[in-house]
Amino acid sequence: MTSPRRSASEAEPTKGAPKAHRSFVAIVAIVVLAAVALALAGAVATAARAETAAELQQKLENARSRIDAAKDKKATLDQQIAGLDGKLAAIQDRLDGLGDQITSVEERLSVTREKLALLRRELRLKRLELEKAQARLELEQRNFAERAVLSYKSDDLDYVDVILSSSDFEDLISRVNVIHDLLGGNNALVGGLETARDEVDAEKDAIAKREGAVADAATVLQEKSDELAALRAAQAASQAAALAVRRQKQGALKGVNKDLAELERQESQILAESRALAGVVGGSGSSGGGSGSLSWPVNGPVTSAFGWRIHPILGYKKFHTGIDIGVGYGVPIGSSAAGTVIYSSWMGGYGNVIIVDHGDGLSTLYAHQASLAVGTGAHVARGQTVGYVGSTGFSTGPHLHYEVRVNGNPVDPMGYL
Repeated sequence: MTSPRRSASEAEPTKGAPKAHRSFVAIVAIVVLAAVALALAGAVATAARAETAAELQQKLENARSRIDAAKDKKATLDQQIAGLDGKLAAIQDRLDGLGDQITSVEERLSVTREKLALLRRELRLKRLELEKAQARLELEQRNFAERAVLSYKSDDLDYVDVILSSSDFEDLISRVNVIHDLLGGNNALVGGLETARDEVDAEKDAIAKREGAVADAATVLQEKSDELAALRAAQAASQAAALAVRRQKQGALKGVNKDLAELERQESQILAESRALAGVVGGSGSSGGGSGSLSWPVNGPVTSAFGWRIHPILGYKKFHTGIDIGVGYGVPIGSSAAGTVIYSSWMGGYGNVIIVDHGDGLSTLYAHQASLAVGTGAHVARGQTVGYVGSTGFSTGPHLHYEVRVNGNPVDPMGYL
């Protein structure tokens, strides 16, 4: 009886040995799988870091390419503006020369016009003198005619009667002399008036000729002045056109300089923001991989996916380090998981940003917020409001830019939501 029981007891370990062996194999397998998983995680993290470095390099190359293009455009505009400045200087020299000529011609024209006005005044006076002389001549001619008629036809006075009624020869001679003087005086008066009229008429003709000559000179000078004024107007029009082109080029240059400054600022910001973000996440003290079970921060469609795209503001190809979720202003943003707020402030192109560290190297970022609901150091639960949707920073409208980072490197959030 005793012996069989010993055999039975001795046989029990033999039956349990295969179970212990299987447990040992299972443990070894788990250890191996864990090692493989850790190795894979390390490889993934290394690949993610390499991918981030390549993305950063690509962004820098894009920015620097645009900077080079802006510098080339700036050099071209500088050259064009310099050419326009030379053209404007030449036009100004011609305008100055034409201005001097116009001044000289206008001075001569002014003197000539004064002479013409003086001659015209003299001519008016001579015409008045001529009219007066002509009137006196006509008056004396009428008087002479009347006296002649009276002398020969009047019964009261007859030259023959005057002569025949003389008392003696001496009286006869005296009376003949009186009649002769009377008739000769009238003739002399008429002759003098005619001479005066002829002299005034001659002076009038001379003044008229001088007036014509001066008027011709004034006409020539006026034509010259008009010609110079037309040339000056044409040069002024050319100057105005060149100035307009120069202002246009100067405005374009100002825009290029502004764009260049902005691109250079963006170049610096790309580096600074990447370092700052990596420093914040990397300095949180956690390490490892994500849980793969994050909650959506808001309810809305994905309007821009993770990866390369044409930036909606900058206009060139840029790596999108998260996803954009289309929602309106003021929509509450919930934390994707429990964690600690490690950043709550403004961050350049991200605008107002909240970064939550969820442990094990996993963090989430919520950008472009209108306002922030929690501060740095706060502990938040899954779904707790951390801020409100807005359009701060580099944004074309209200939406949530959402990132998931592992050890500071961006990964596609769709694999974790």
